[in-house]
Amino acid sequence: MTVKGIVVGYLKENGFDGLCGDECGCGIDDLAPCECDAIMECKPAYKTPCKGAACDHPCDGYDEENIGDCYSTRKPDGR
Repeated sequence: MTVKGIVVGYLKENGFDGLCGDECGCGIDDLAPCECDAIMECKPAYKTPCKGAACDHPCDGYDEENIGDCYSTRKPDGR
């Protein structure tokens, strides 16, 4: 069991899609893409597809590789 495994397990068991923090976000399949310690400050998040930076849902961070993916600690409507 690794810390990453524990985090992934928790996120999946509780219906989260990834993490967000410091204006960036990442999905479960690509946690901590920058390989930095900033992940230690991230919070569980939900993914909401957006078109560019224009979202109907408030975003806490964006996935820099998939700019259309918004991550927020607030659960999107209908989930």
